[in-house]
Amino acid sequence: MSLKTYKKKRVIIGIAGPSGSGKTLISKKLAKKLKAKLISLDNYWKYNKVLKIPPIKEWKKGLWEKPSATNFDKVLKNINRLKKNIIVEGLHTFNDKKLREMFDFKIYVDIPDSLIIKRRLKKFGKKDNQEWYSKNIVTQFYKKYGKPKKIYANLILKGNKNVNNNLKKILN
Repeated sequence: MSLKTYKKKRVIIGIAGPSGSGKTLISKKLAKKLKAKLISLDNYWKYNKVLKIPPIKEWKKGLWEKPSATNFDKVLKNINRLKKNIIVEGLHTFNDKKLREMFDFKIYVDIPDSLIIKRRLKKFGKKDNQEWYSKNIVTQFYKKYGKPKKIYANLILKGNKNVNNNLKKILN
């Protein structure tokens, strides 16, 4: 898809990948470059907006890491109301079939499990059992729910590479 094609009609781009892969950074830069509206699936989380650290027995359920934690109906409704170009990014961007079928172009940002854990610990610290949660819940649930959806991507990027190089790959 060239930039000229992009400017001729409303285009919807989906960007998926594991926690810490860099999908939000890439999405922000791409939205700015293409003057597109950015929709983050983090804003459509069904659970409380203020992250309260639950007891480990609740963490083990992985409620926050399942596709069912996202209000896809609300995402679809908001996309349909927008008349401009849109970039949708999030952990489970390709999990909902209706949403996935709206995308003109799908990008998957991949990183190894070890980097998921490292980046999450950098972001959240080690408090509240984050290391355990990242190793035992985040990576495992992503292998189950997120990684299999990689097959839908038109382009797979390495999230451990330079973000500007990845942006060039998208634009080309």
